[in-house]
Amino acid sequence: MKTYKYFLCLLFGGILFVSCSDFLDKPPIDQFTDGEFWKNEDHARAFVNSVYTTLFTGFEPGVLFPGWINDIGDDALTGRDQSPLSTDAIPTSDGSWSFTNIRRANYIIESAPRMDEPEATINHWVGIGRFLRGFYYSSLTFGYGDVPYFDKVPQYSEVKADMDILYKDRDPRNFVVEKNIADFEFALANVRLNDGDLRINRYVIAALVSRVMLREGTFQKYYYKDNAMAVKCLQLAKKASELVMSGPFSLSPSYKALFTSTDLSGNPEIIIYRKYYDGIMQHGMVTVNWAEAIGGVSKGFAESFLRADGFPIYFENELWMAPTAEAFFADRDPRLTDVLRPKYFLQGGTNAPFNYSLSGYSWRKYMNDDWIDNPPFDSKFLTGTRNITDAPVLRLGETLLNYAEICYELESLTGEDYFNQSVLDITINKLRERAGMPRLQEIGGMPAIDGITYDDPRRTQAMPAQFPAVELPDDVSPMLWEIRRERRVELCFEGLRSNDLKRWCKLGYLSNHHNPDYRYGAFIRLSDFPSGVVNASFKLVTNVNPVTINESATEGYIIRNLGTVRELPQPRDYVRPVPQDQIDLYDRKGYTLSQTKEWLKK
Repeated sequence: MKTYKYFLCLLFGGILFVSCSDFLDKPPIDQFTDGEFWKNEDHARAFVNSVYTTLFTGFEPGVLFPGWINDIGDDALTGRDQSPLSTDAIPTSDGSWSFTNIRRANYIIESAPRMDEPEATINHWVGIGRFLRGFYYSSLTFGYGDVPYFDKVPQYSEVKADMDILYKDRDPRNFVVEKNIADFEFALANVRLNDGDLRINRYVIAALVSRVMLREGTFQKYYYKDNAMAVKCLQLAKKASELVMSGPFSLSPSYKALFTSTDLSGNPEIIIYRKYYDGIMQHGMVTVNWAEAIGGVSKGFAESFLRADGFPIYFENELWMAPTAEAFFADRDPRLTDVLRPKYFLQGGTNAPFNYSLSGYSWRKYMNDDWIDNPPFDSKFLTGTRNITDAPVLRLGETLLNYAEICYELESLTGEDYFNQSVLDITINKLRERAGMPRLQEIGGMPAIDGITYDDPRRTQAMPAQFPAVELPDDVSPMLWEIRRERRVELCFEGLRSNDLKRWCKLGYLSNHHNPDYRYGAFIRLSDFPSGVVNASFKLVTNVNPVTINESATEGYIIRNLGTVRELPQPRDYVRPVPQDQIDLYDRKGYTLSQTKEWLKK
């Protein structure tokens, strides 16, 4: 009942959210007539509910394919043709260039001191407002670089002083990042450790600060080459991660249970989750993992899972291949079969009870296959957008992986002792222990298993996203390669991979021309499938580099990309242009809004 009441509050918050959503394409200028509002923290809590739907999207209610399913980077198999990472045209409009939530955060910051509450209570709500301002600005800077910075609610009037604020030009990215850091520091010092079930608290804030400051710090390092700012961001990310790691959380005994539960309230790994209810709020994530045809995952992703002995599959045998599904899934990291079905389900024929995958690799992370015959709840909840499993929005596992990467990057930037075996043991090795995998060791800066150092042969074969383009760069150390591999495996299909590629300056992994394993699916033998299961749309590759397609081949890797190839990214592919309608709006008002420098015409 307590959770249900919270949900009703969330619905009320959703109404507030809709009421402000008219201001998506320009700095918001609406006025709140809040008279008797903000008298106590019940009022504050009701208002803050309006941000939950944008802050914790989870599985989008009523949607079969949540937006982030299509945002999993090179883990998904590329389509037949690849479009450029960006076009030459600057878009007319862009809903992401929005300051609605910034205005909402500033409104909280300005209004909370009006409450008739103790100072600590006021600071809690101001802290939430400042966290939200920093969080939403971190997304804007990651997308656009320089952005106009508003630290108060702008007033809409024809008075020049108000117009100068409302139509101000973009502030430098690092100016905004410094403001974000100050906001996060205040929030981490003042927001309560616990404010009730499914509510923003200090641990929730710390988990998100860990995520966005790692994102900003590594982007500063790899794209902007600003090591000083990178260190500043990573230091805050480290502090936030340590707060989460010192909290009342521990890893779930079951990895699978994190993604297939109808009640995550008692799961020790969950920092915050999103709840769903029959007939009230439902989603389609289970259905996508069961009944919907999908493009499937890439060969590169499926092969990134280690052998059961902890070594890469190509270690000691660069010509390794598995002629059958049974051979491919045998003796591998158990998480591989937690997220992919250990059998190939191909287009055509009867693959019941499961959907088919165009790559052969079938996704099942958010479903237990035994639900088909033994559903733990009414089977009607397995269809369409009527699924009711909970969404794990923030979990300890991500923070542990953040921390390992943060420590490694800080040591590489400063030369100080941040990364060592003890860091591995409290982060990656905890995750491997849960999976039943051997410990990762660091010996002389190299990854090792049971005292044997190794270097994954695939590391230097991964094509670059750096510019100007060079062939086969050795810019990812063997140890960093393993840290990133663990992140890719543990957090797969959780909506983080695309941003990871961007912040590492590795969008080149999305180029089928330079990353061949992004083009292919499973290796199959037609004789292993009944007649009609593999249809004529499938092309098989008997040699992957250079590609050799044999129309009469009876075995080979599935290849889906046969058309346009994508070249390596350019600097502008890492930062978005300001939409033209905003530049025109400023111009009509007599002001100038600068275009992103990477998008200025040469």
